Amino acid sequence: MSGFERHKKRNPEGLPSAEQLEAYDAVLSGSATRIIEMFEREQAHRHAWELRALRVHQTSTLLGQVLGFFIAVSIFISATVIGLAGDASVAAFIWVFGMAIVTMAAMIWWYAKSLGQRPLFARPAMRTSFRPEKETPSE
Repeated sequence: MSGFERHKKRNPEGLPSAEQLEAYDAVLSGSATRIIEMFEREQAHRHAWELRALRVHQTSTLLGQVLGFFIAVSIFISATVIGLAGDASVAAFIWVFGMAIVTMAAMIWWYAKSLGQRPLFARPAMRTSFRPEKETPSE
């Protein structure tokens, strides 16, 4: 039996078929139970990892937005203070520079949202369970 045929006998979740579990249990008593328990632990680990990754992504996104907002506000406040202190041309330059940064950030945000950006681990190319199986011709 080739590796591809063996892989086709597995269920989509990655567990061996019932026949294979029976064969394992016939060789070593209780091995089917251990395989199922191992699979359950792996599934719980994967869920915990994905939850942690989502929390990190959410926190970093919020932190980036808050820090970006404070940088933009500080640029505009410094331009206002410089303008009130008497140098209107420097204040105008800083104000235009700040507006350009805010506009570019908004355009990048809009572009990323239009692509439906997701956390890295959720992208299909990063998860083998989402990869389509290639049909290989039988020889």
